[in-house]
Amino acid sequence: MKPLPWSHSALSDFNNCPKAYHHKRVLKDVVDPPNEAGVWGDYVHKEFEKYLKAWDAYTSNPYVLPADLEQYRVYLDALAMFPGKMHVECRYAITKHLAPCDFFAKDVWCRCIIDVLHIDGERAHVLDHKTGKRKMDARQLKLCALMVFLHHPEVKVIKVGYAWLKEHTSDYEHYVRTGMDELWNEFVPDLTSYSYAARNMLFGPRPSGLCNGWCPVQTCEFWKPKRSR
Repeated sequence: MKPLPWSHSALSDFNNCPKAYHHKRVLKDVVDPPNEAGVWGDYVHKEFEKYLKAWDAYTSNPYVLPADLEQYRVYLDALAMFPGKMHVECRYAITKHLAPCDFFAKDVWCRCIIDVLHIDGERAHVLDHKTGKRKMDARQLKLCALMVFLHHPEVKVIKVGYAWLKEHTSDYEHYVRTGMDELWNEFVPDLTSYSYAARNMLFGPRPSGLCNGWCPVQTCEFWKPKRSR
């Protein structure tokens, strides 16, 4: 099997459990059941996208946020006023030769979606809205930085971060174009395992706490129902 295009979430799924990844993303015979946190996160991202795309620094924003998100209007207005040109919901993709390509190109190798990107000359700023608990994962930030460097050759320095909406705080990392090789090295071991597993159809289970009713692959020998409270 040829390895499917990967993303931060796909690679995380594979690292958590190759068997679950195979069922969810290759066979597609199971799906993660919807949960309240996921539904809320999707809702917030869609509304934020609409608001920011309608934002105009010289007039009142024509898009009205739902009442339950009005508390974030100041945050969004401040974000929209960052220096440089704003891009919202950037869908980036590259080939295995690290060349930019269409998101659904036949030779796409990696995909990444960036919530908000500002480009100001040689500098860029990326921010990802996070609706869940604060949990730092620099790997996603590194992939975002790599995608911006590859799609915008003028960018030399980038600040990438998470905005934790519940905690009203943020976490940032800073990267430079000259450090791209070091950033890629972060992914090499996992991508090697990912490619080997796909080409040899080796998607064995990796038992963890997710087996206790959280994984949708109920045919797995390690799956157990959730404990009743």
